[in-house]
Parts: sequence; structure tokens; C-alpha cells
Amino acid sequence: MSNDSPRYLPSNTLNRLVESNVGSSRVAIKADLVGKIIYDDPAVFMRLRLDEVNNNCVAMCAASLKAENREDINLLKEFAEKASKKLPDAEEVEEANDKANDPNKERRSGNHGCAEEKRVYEPLVRDILSEFLFLPSESSLLQVRLFTHIINFDQATGPHRFQRTNGTLKADEPHTFGFPSVSPDIIISPHGVGASHSKKWRDRDAFCEVKPSKKQGPKPAIAGTIPAIVTQSADYERLFMSARPFMLFCVGIFGTEFSIRICDRDGVTFSPIYDMFQDTETLVRVVRSLTCNLSIDELGLDPIVRVLTDQETEELPGKSKYPSAPRQWCTIGSATWTSLSFLGHGTNVWRVREYGVGVTQQPFLHGTEMIMKTARRSSARTPESNVYLSIEQPSPEGLAKFECGGDLRFPECAGFPVTAQNLRSHVHKFLPDGDNHPPTPVLCRLVLGTVGRPMWEYKSDRDLLTGFRDALQAHKDLCKQGILHGDISPGNILLTEDQTAPFRGFITDPDFARIERSTLSKRKLEVTSTVNPQNRHNDRWHMLSGTETATRTYTTFESTVSVKQGAGMTGTTQFMAWQILWGVINPGKRVVHEAKHDVESFIWVLSYCVMRNLYHRAAKGTAPKEVGDQCKAFRFLFRRAFSQTTVDHIANERHSWSRGLIFPQDQRINAIITNFMSNALATLFETLQILVHRAGDPGDRTPLTHDALLAAVNDAIASLS
Repeated sequence: MSNDSPRYLPSNTLNRLVESNVGSSRVAIKADLVGKIIYDDPAVFMRLRLDEVNNNCVAMCAASLKAENREDINLLKEFAEKASKKLPDAEEVEEANDKANDPNKERRSGNHGCAEEKRVYEPLVRDILSEFLFLPSESSLLQVRLFTHIINFDQATGPHRFQRTNGTLKADEPHTFGFPSVSPDIIISPHGVGASHSKKWRDRDAFCEVKPSKKQGPKPAIAGTIPAIVTQSADYERLFMSARPFMLFCVGIFGTEFSIRICDRDGVTFSPIYDMFQDTETLVRVVRSLTCNLSIDELGLDPIVRVLTDQETEELPGKSKYPSAPRQWCTIGSATWTSLSFLGHGTNVWRVREYGVGVTQQPFLHGTEMIMKTARRSSARTPESNVYLSIEQPSPEGLAKFECGGDLRFPECAGFPVTAQNLRSHVHKFLPDGDNHPPTPVLCRLVLGTVGRPMWEYKSDRDLLTGFRDALQAHKDLCKQGILHGDISPGNILLTEDQTAPFRGFITDPDFARIERSTLSKRKLEVTSTVNPQNRHNDRWHMLSGTETATRTYTTFESTVSVKQGAGMTGTTQFMAWQILWGVINPGKRVVHEAKHDVESFIWVLSYCVMRNLYHRAAKGTAPKEVGDQCKAFRFLFRRAFSQTTVDHIANERHSWSRGLIFPQDQRINAIITNFMSNALATLFETLQILVHRAGDPGDRTPLTHDALLAAVNDAIASLS
């Protein structure tokens, strides 16, 4: 299989360009978690099949653990007692100071914590120095010893094992651009993978976070607050699910008072909390189930996906014969796009070829490369496949061509959809009808026949601007059909790979589209309806949160395709128009997403792609010295423009004086601009600055239009010739 990827980066240098400040990221994650946490849910244990662990084995292992590891148990209790005398906030501050005062940030070990976590019991450490190169924290180290005893009891061999993290998990895999480097305390890895050697997320199937004090547990002491360990673990979980794009949820456990959590794109669910030493048999069941009983599929792997072995990959030939339905697809290389968000779509994009098996059972690939997108949609929204099917034919040239796909269903499971609710529960359900049921994320997968590369990988300014123009023209054509895309972002505007194609760029992912009419219908009706309060429930149907009653008006059609009204305000936050961001910050102010907002998003996407491309070229070792000397200043400008983590801070950068628009005029990076940016492109940014200023001028507001932006881009293209 090819290892090439449009997002391939040879080192971690570029990743730090957009690496978010961890503290800022966790503030944003905490805001996302509000109303998304369920505590004390016994369904977690049912989902992990704890009741299937052999009862006799559990009883014998628990007795053996207490008898043979008495010293370790007493030490853990001692650490917990000492830590309990401190306030939780004091321990968090101590851990933060420990990290801040570490000159090399312990890049090799990744261990930071309060004094109780950092102290080491010498005799125990001497016994295991051959296994751990650096001295880990006592509490997590002892837990690994206890967990290992449980795993190895009766000489069992399972697919997984617990290991102490030995170093930070690096963000230098091809699809992990911009990922922070982090270090979970304990990881659950496939058997045969050494944590001291591999620093890749793909070699972690789950993880644990350890705190020495019960006060630092996941359950809040004050109702309505979110403890630090929950936010910290959620940060790791978003990285895990983004780095492992086919993992649909993440499993983890917590300290001496332990709780199991399942995190997915719809929130976090916790099991009841148990004491490790008073409920030792429960601990044994958890450890044995996670390491000896559960497969990678049961730990969260997409049920529709099968991971090929290295041997299978090497033996795959290419053929021209097409197999019969159902169609199967094989990914080529690494993901070309992976979402780093915690909740929401969790989108990932791959290059694929069709996969078949011949009459001799020999697998093969056939056909041309296509694009496969996997994401989650709200069950209250229109499936993206239906949006594609509602577009008049022939569709605009600059729009990705829909090949096949839609909502996914569990194989051999009566056709139940793959939803967050069904993944959390052992009882599967069909999607609810009507507005009186809580919406749930639905896993969907689409294959598109138009192959492209990210716009920031443009090969020349002409390549960039012609592709950008064609995508913008396609957006205008869709608007004429009454279809507003609603989510213009760098992942949704691509440049074509086919040099013979009549267009150079195209847009994709109309899953947020608002549809006003469809040519698949013969008659349209204007419908005004009342949307009842939509309540969010847990698996026991206890209400967690709800929305207020609202009224919506939409156009419906006499059609075989089901189309629903899009949301009033949509998009990828970093590239939203200022007015949309203002509406998010001020929820009492109603802002309806219009075409002008998408046009403004096109401008911010162009800025992002140009800045990312320029930095990539400037950071190469072959660049002139004066260019390399300005990389630090350029990185600062880029991070200020596109690495903000809260809506308020992003909104402050979405105006005519944004660093994303004025950077070509900044003398601190003049060598980069002179070497890698044409006069035509630099002049275009001056025009964009004027357009954004006029659109936001309260005294004489001139809305952004397709024609105004197309004229500016066409002028720039003409200047290039």
C-alpha cells in the first residue's frame, strides 16, 4: 500500500505551527462537556461485558491479589492518604508548576505531577528498572504491577496489556498535523507492543489517568462543575479518536477509586465509582475484560471496518474487473484529513480503491482512486447522501461527484444504524421518528468520485487561484438552486488531481446544507411547524438537558428523497463569518446563515491555505537563511489568526485588520513574502481586506457577494499572466 499522503509531514516541526495551547484547549473542551456527561451508568459495565468474566477466576484472582500484593496495596493506600490532606486545586497547581519548571518538558518521559505522584519507593523501582527507563510516579507504577498480576493470573494471555507510559505520544504521524504531544499515565496496548519503543497513538487501544487523591476523581464535589481529570481525559480522548480515525469511542479508567468511562463524539458516560480494594472483584473483572476478553472491535473499532494485515496489504494486486455488490473499499495511505474536535462530526477523509475477492479467494483492488469520507451526522439532520441526490443534474462542475454511501448499519444486526446510543448500549434501536425524541449522532460514510488534494498544497499561485475560483463558482451555482452549503472550511475545498478536468478546484461535504427546493420533486409546499422541546436523555431515559420550543419554516417536496431544513447557524468555527460568530456569542440575537456568510468563509479559508503553504515552504532546510530566520515571526502571525480556541478569540480575528489578511504587508516576514508570494496574490489580499471592511462597516455596509469575490480573484489571475 502507498504511504504517500497529501498531509504528510516529515517531522513534528510543522505540527507546532498550529499546536494549540493545552490550557486554552481544555477551557474549550470544558465548555463542550456541559450537558454531555452521564455519571453512575451501569450500562457501561454491560457494554464491556463484565458479567462474562469467569466467576471462579475472579474470586481466586482477587484473593491472590490481596495476599501476594499486600505491600503494594498498602503503599497505594498510604499515597492516597497523604494526597487527601491536600486540596485538589493545590495538587493541580503543583502538577502545572512541575511541568512549567521542567526545562525539557520531559519529552522522553512525559511524567509530571504533584509530590505524591513523583516520589518513588526505591526497592520497588530497583526491581523494575530494566522495564522502565525513567522513574514513573509511584501510584501509577504500583497500579501497573497490580494490573499485571490480574492479567497474568492463571497464565492467561489476552490481546491487550497495561503499560506505564514511557514518554509523550508524538504528533508526527502523517495525519496528525497540529496534534499536541501528551502523556496519559497508563495505556492499554496490543500484546507485543512496547510502550518504551512506540510513541504512536495507533499502538494505544485505551488509556487510564491516575490521580493520587480521591478528591481528584471524575465526579464533581459541587454540582454543575467539571473536575480537571474529566477535562484532561477528554483532551486525550479527542486526540485518540482523531489519531485512530476508525475508533468510534474510547475506554478508560481512573485511580484508586476507579470508574470506567466511555467517550464518543456525543459526550462521556461514567460507570458507578468503586473502591479498588473494597471492591477488588469488580476491579478484577474490569482488568480481565479489557485485556483478556474484549477484542479491538469491542473497544471501539468501527464495526464496518476490517484492518488488513501487513501481509494482506503487500499481496493486494490491482485489477480491472469489478466485483458484485455490496461494494467494499480499501484505504490508500494515511488519512488526508482528520478532525481534531472533541464532539461533533469527527470527520476523516481517505483515498480509497474498490476492494474485491476473486473466484480463487485472492483479494484485489480495482478501479480508479476515489475519496471516502466518514463522519457523524445528527439524526435530526438530512443525510449528506440525500443532499447530493437533491441537486439538479448535471451538477455544477466544481462540486464533488457522489459515487455511493449513506448511513452505516451494524452488520448482521437487523439493520440497526450505527449511532452513539447504539454503541453505548447493548440494546440496539432504530432511529426515532418525529421531533419528540433526542437526536443522536449517526455514523455515515460516503464515497466521492472526484479526487483532490488540500488547497494549501497548491503548486503555484495560478493553481491556487483557479481552483479557488472554480470552487467559489460551484458554490454560487448551488445557491442558484436554493442550496446553501453552510460549512466552508479548508477540508471542504480541494484542488483537482486530474489535470484534464474542466475545473481546477471543487467543494465537497454539503452535509450542513440548507435546501430550499429540489428538482426531484414535482410540487413544493411551504410548511411552518412548531419544534417541541428536544430533551437529551441517558440510556435509562433520565433527562439531562433540553431546548426551548421554537418555530421553523421550511420547504418540503413531493419526492422519494427525504430532505430536512439545515440549521440556522452552521460551519467550522475557525472559518465562520464574523456575524455568525457574533450570533454564537450572543445566543439571544438571531442570525440566519446566508450566502454572504459562506462567501466570507471562502476568504478565511484562502488566507489559512496561503499561510500554511508559505510556512511549509519557508520552514524547509533549502530555503534561504533570511527566510528561515523569519519563520518564528510567521508562526506567531499564523497562530494568532487560526489557532484560537474560543469563539470570542476567533471572532476578534475575523475583521479587516486580521493577521490573516494583513500578513503580506508585515515587514517582519518580508523575505517570506518576497520569495514565495506573487505580487498578484499579495494585491488580492489587499482587495480582500477592503471587501471585509466594507461588509462590516456599520455606517455603509456592503454585503459580500459571489460576484465581488469572483471579480477580485479573476483580476488576480489575469495579473499572473
